[in-house]
Amino acid sequence: MTSERLAEIESLPRPTTSADAVRCWNALQDLLRERDHLVNAQAETTAELATWTGSVA
Repeated sequence: MTSERLAEIESLPRPTTSADAVRCWNALQDLLRERDHLVNAQAETTAELATWTGSVA
């Protein structure tokens, strides 16, 4: 996630209109996707490290 997108998400107001709610929902989806990418990357790195160090055959 770019720093610009993160700043945009952090500056979102509390939703008071349907347009605000849509922007907040989109921001939440972006954050969840980013979390999923980070979790997957961490799992791949952990598996690679375990294989590299011989912890996993």
